[in-house]
Amino acid sequence: MDTKTLTNILSERLDRDAEDITVLIRSLTDMIAEQVKQGDMVTMPGFGSFEPKMRAERIANHPSSGKKLLVPPKLSIVFKPSALLKQKVKN
Repeated sequence: MDTKTLTNILSERLDRDAEDITVLIRSLTDMIAEQVKQGDMVTMPGFGSFEPKMRAERIANHPSSGKKLLVPPKLSIVFKPSALLKQKVKN
């Protein structure tokens, strides 16, 4: 499902303008990104949690030259679905 489809479905279900739903989705993703960037976990009961994860510094090989490169540490995001969401998908 793409963003446009999600927006249209939510617009119909919530009886709201598609533009309002687009603003809501953007605001939600921006808020989650801001909190995770600060190192905070964002939990949405019944849906799941978004957690920051620091990927360690590592040595990698350049695919073309084969030279070893030092890849710096970086912040990543991990989504963990809630038990309720897992159950809904299972049934």
